[in-house]
Amino acid sequence: MTRQMKSKAAILKLLAGLTAGAWLALPLASHAAEIPAGPPPPDSVVRVDLGAGGASQSLALPVGRSAIVDLPTDARDVLVSNPTVAEAVLRTPRRIYVMGVKSGVTDAIFFDAAGRRILALNIHVEQNTSALADTINRILPGSQVRVEAISDSVILSGTVANASDADKAVTIARAVVSKPEQVINMLSTSGQDEVMLKVRIVEMDRQVIKQLGFNWNAVINQAGSTQFLLSTAASYGVNGALLGGLSSGLTRNTTTQPEVQVYDPATGQTVPVVCSTCPVATPQPTAGSQGINNLSGNLQAFEQVGLVRTLAEPNLTAVSGEAAKFLVGGEFPVPTGEAINGQVSIDFKPFGVGLGFTPVVLSGGRISLKLSTEVSELSNQGAFNLATGAGGPALVVPALTVRRAETTVELPSGGALMIAGLLQDKSAQDLANVPGIKNLPILGALFQSRDYQAGETELVIIVTPYLVSPTSPSNLQTPADGLQIANDFDTILLGRLNKTYKHTPPAAPGTTYQGPYGYVVE
Repeated sequence: MTRQMKSKAAILKLLAGLTAGAWLALPLASHAAEIPAGPPPPDSVVRVDLGAGGASQSLALPVGRSAIVDLPTDARDVLVSNPTVAEAVLRTPRRIYVMGVKSGVTDAIFFDAAGRRILALNIHVEQNTSALADTINRILPGSQVRVEAISDSVILSGTVANASDADKAVTIARAVVSKPEQVINMLSTSGQDEVMLKVRIVEMDRQVIKQLGFNWNAVINQAGSTQFLLSTAASYGVNGALLGGLSSGLTRNTTTQPEVQVYDPATGQTVPVVCSTCPVATPQPTAGSQGINNLSGNLQAFEQVGLVRTLAEPNLTAVSGEAAKFLVGGEFPVPTGEAINGQVSIDFKPFGVGLGFTPVVLSGGRISLKLSTEVSELSNQGAFNLATGAGGPALVVPALTVRRAETTVELPSGGALMIAGLLQDKSAQDLANVPGIKNLPILGALFQSRDYQAGETELVIIVTPYLVSPTSPSNLQTPADGLQIANDFDTILLGRLNKTYKHTPPAAPGTTYQGPYGYVVE
């Protein structure tokens, strides 16, 4: 038998041992043209040593890449459970090429001529992340980013220069996945920059209230007969009631007059006689006069000018990329529900001066700030009254007057920016009068009331970020440093509460600035 006939017989015998759809046995001649002839990378060669227990091994492949499996004995058959994930090609009886087709998991089992298993290879095919890692490290010089693929997700690990580079790396990685949430960010920054934010909140609130009104009340005709009532009152529709000030007026009542008892000889009885000059006369109810029987008139006037100044300068420090919050104020109770037994559940809401920001240090020392600041105070306007039960006191839930600003800005270290400059001017006026009489000169003003209220508010918020670093505790000063309480002699005779307050720490060697610094309030 010639050599060609022997080779042909071996191929036919190999094909006869295959079962349709279950086994993948590929001879050398059938796929020799599809296999690259170049040498494979060293880490893509799997060598099996049966004596060292290598009958079962794992292999990880990127999509579109191949690996070489070197067997210690000749292989005749190979079984691939999922050929759509990976393909195995017999280059020679002892060398097999494994190629990743798509992401997934499969296994390949190799058998010898006697049907014994030579190797069970667990193949894990994942996305090709080497190009993504090269792109990120090229665009972000100085970064050491590693990219790993798990199923359809991409994991970024390693170190970058700052938080801005980390965001850029995530943005690049999202371009190669189908959904943004498939990028898992586990990057760390090589240097943690700290940002101190100084915020200055200044508010001026000016209130003006003017009230002027007349109250008249008159009863016409004699007591005991048909009487007529005439009255007018100040309504104060803006403020609801007179807030204070001056109240003056006059009152005339003819239904009570001084009387004395005089004996009448004709009747032999005592009769009352009106006598305003008699020292023994006493006020007694009488029929009154024929005209105005009872008259009272009041003038009510009030004017108020108020000025409120609010100044807050909160300072807060946070690491780049981390959020920080600050609140100076308090919390007030708000009822959220009532049980069957009448018990009211309470939730507390904050108010005061609040500050929240998230800094991100960019290249060139610039700082990106996501900032939210708020100034709120309790107010009776819009308050809610809740009855607690029959005969019980009403529960008053106050409202909030809020000035809030939220924005994102980019500043250099030490640069300031005004993010809110609010000037608000509001006024309300109410004029109540009697129809017809209001148009009379001079007399018309006696039958009307005026209620006027005006408010002017100006709010300014200035933010200044600084790049800071920790320092020695000896270089910092608090309001309690250097404080000495005054003795009894200084307190009683000189009216002092403290003897010494400010304290100048010793200057550090090699520095030119000398003086107190920190937070000291006089």
